[in-house]
This record gives sequence, C-alpha cells and structure tokens, in this order.
Amino acid sequence: MDPIRPHTAPGDPLIQRPRRRARHLLRLVAGVALGLGVWTCAGAGEKPRPKVLLIGVDAGEWDVLGPLLDQKRVPAFAKLRDTGASGKLRSLEPLTKSPVIWASIATGKVPKKHGVSDFFVKQGERERSAARARGDSAAAESDPMVTSNLWRARPIWDILGSLGKKVGVVGWWTTWPAQPVNGSLITDYVQYDLADWGARDTRRTYPASLDSLVAALRRTPESVSWAELFQFVPAIDTTKVTERQKSLVQQLRWIYAADMTFYRVAMHLYRASHPEFFTVYFRGVDEVSHVYWDIDLPNNSQFVSSDAEYDWLKRIVPNYYVFTDRLIGDFLREAGPKTNVIVCSDHGFQGGGKGVGAHKVDGIVLMMGPDVMRDANISGATVLDITPTVLALYGLPTALDMDGRPIEDALMPGVMKRLGHEKHLATYETARPKGGSEEPLRSPVDEELRERLRSLGYIQ
Repeated sequence: MDPIRPHTAPGDPLIQRPRRRARHLLRLVAGVALGLGVWTCAGAGEKPRPKVLLIGVDAGEWDVLGPLLDQKRVPAFAKLRDTGASGKLRSLEPLTKSPVIWASIATGKVPKKHGVSDFFVKQGERERSAARARGDSAAAESDPMVTSNLWRARPIWDILGSLGKKVGVVGWWTTWPAQPVNGSLITDYVQYDLADWGARDTRRTYPASLDSLVAALRRTPESVSWAELFQFVPAIDTTKVTERQKSLVQQLRWIYAADMTFYRVAMHLYRASHPEFFTVYFRGVDEVSHVYWDIDLPNNSQFVSSDAEYDWLKRIVPNYYVFTDRLIGDFLREAGPKTNVIVCSDHGFQGGGKGVGAHKVDGIVLMMGPDVMRDANISGATVLDITPTVLALYGLPTALDMDGRPIEDALMPGVMKRLGHEKHLATYETARPKGGSEEPLRSPVDEELRERLRSLGYIQ
C-alpha cells in the first residue's frame, strides 16, 4: 500500500464514501436588487451548468512543480496541465501577506475594497490603555487577528450562495468566526488546538453542528506517525530517534496534521453533498517552504549542523508537492469530468528572506473541465481574476466594482459568449447584510496562531 496516499496513510483510516445524493436540476433566479438583472442558470428540462471546484495551494511555485512534472511524480498536476489550461498567476504588487491575497482571490477586489489588510488589526495606545483599564491583558499586550466580520466585500461563496447555489468552504484564511452560508463552511481555525475552546460556542464551523465532525476528523501533530513522515524524509531507525531528529521535523508534523485535517473534513463534506461550488485551501506548501527551503543558510530557524542533517531534510519541499498532488488527485476523481476545476496559488516562492521576503510575485494556476480550453497557455492572469472566472463559469458577469476579469485564455469561446450582453453589472454587494461587529474578535487560539506566524518568519 502506497504510504503517501492521504486517505490510506498509516494512522489515517479511509473515509467511507456515503451514497451521493441524486442530482437536481439547478434553478438560479438572481434578483440582485436595484434592477441589476436576472439570470436563470437551469430551468426545467435544461442541462445543468457544470459545477466548480476551487483548490488553493498556498505558495505554489513553478520552479518546484516543473521538475516534478518532468519526473512524472505529480500526476494530478499533470492531468490539469495536459487536459486543461495552465500558466503563471500574478500576485498583488507590492508583495503582501497571504490573508490579504486570498481575500483578493475570493472577492476579485484589491485590499482597500475587501478590507483584509494584514494578519493583525493594529491597535493604538488608546485601545491598549482601555484594555488595561478593564483588565484585559491579552488585548493590552497584542494586536488582535483580522477576523471574518471585518470583510467589506462578499467572497465568491457568499455571492453564489445568495443566488441559490449550494456551497462548501474549507480552510480559507480569515473565515473565523464562521459566517452563515448556503451550505457549509469550515474555518481555518479548526487546525488549532480544540481543547483551548472549552465548552464555548466556537463558531469554527457553519452550521455549528459540524464542529463535532471536525473534532472526529482532525489530525493533531502528536498523532502523526513516523511512517507518515517518511513520505518526506528518508526512513530512520525509529527505535533510536534522537531529540535533535525530533526537533528537525516537529514543524513538519504540525504542517502535515493541519493539511490532513482540511483534507479529511473537506473530502467528507464533498463526498456527502457535492455542492455546486466547493473550495478547499491547503497551506502546507507555503509553510514547508518557509521552514525547509533555506535549511543550509545560517539564519534559517531549521539551520542544519551537518551534511547528514541536510541530506535528511533536503527533499521535504518537493516531496510535500507530491503529497499535495495526491490530495488534489483525490478531489479530481471525486469531482468527475463534468466539474470545472481551478487550482491556484496566491504567490510563488524563492526563499532568501523572512516572511513575505521569501515570496515570488508569480504563482501557479491550472484549470480543467468541460468549459476549459485544452492544452491552453494562460498568460497575464492575476489573483484578482479567479472570482471573475468562477462567475463566468456560471454565466454570471464580472461586477464593475471588481478589479479582475475572467481568464479568457483558459475558457471555451462559448463561456464568454454566454455572458453576452450581461457585462454591465454594477455590484454584487447590494444584497450584503448590514450590521454586525466592526471590531476584531479574539479567540482562545490567537496565541497559538501568533506563534505559528513567528515560526514562519512573518512576525518577530
């Protein structure tokens, strides 16, 4: 049995496949308000539009992926490239932090429009003094994380959900606390220690009833076996493991456990319902790159002290791409040929710096499906174009207040033709619910999250 298979890895039982629901004809009547227009995607007797699967791979880099494709080690990526369209995806410039970029990917808008501008909300001395006065030491000593209630633009899953489409969202940055959607949403916070929450309403999932599913499927770093780690490093005698060896792969345990949590929960939900739009985000490629890319440089946190250590760790980054390919491959098989698939990254990676300083402006984008050109080269696309492209696949226009455009290089001619005269929609924001807190919310796992960012070089 291949130990790299994510659903059959040692210590990770196969997720059973439930019976799929019967497919229903889709009916989408979008009264977007203020006379913005009406679209009908599938009425009685019409052929349903294909579904969309969007997979995020943080820091996907062609300089790593290209050689793996040549070596035939990443069959899922190869299938996407060979049967669809692929190319570079330009990130925001100047380079910025991942939550900011993923919010732009999800909205098609620049940061000043979507409202996510950093990992943290910078507090002034006035806020810190007020926190000290009320005895809130955590608020007085540290800036709060940017949380989902601070988004000022609607992500693609909210737009589609409001137009009647069932959606599923797993693992995306800045989705805690979970906001209501027309389907299910699993926040990025499920990767952190569940015990920290106690019995409180965690808002890690929507609906809240999915919290027990997450608890059952979550992988912890402690649960990761040596057999699983040997997917990434050469096998050693586990009866003679040194503390040094344990420390060198401790972060790998955490990274792998988080991605496996997202994979297990996402696959369970996807198999159970096959919503019209589904998206899952994997952070591991970015994190292993930050930790293990420059292991031979003295200023790296994982600086190796010998040639033997270097030889043991040097293949972690490419091997993690191979592992991620297996995750993607499982979703491609589950999606089937009638689903349009987009795999993209927020930026590339080149090392040589801390945090954003290690990023590269060009990432990856690969697409395939019934509405995608075969063997097409994507050029000039940016992270702002992903949401307009998803909208186009549903026959929906790009709003005039979006900053991206559909990736026409990748789309069959009929896709853009279907849009036809529907090119002048002012906004999708008119249906956005009002109210809610405009203050960042604190969670019991903020310090764990902050420590993770520190270990990756994003903060001091």
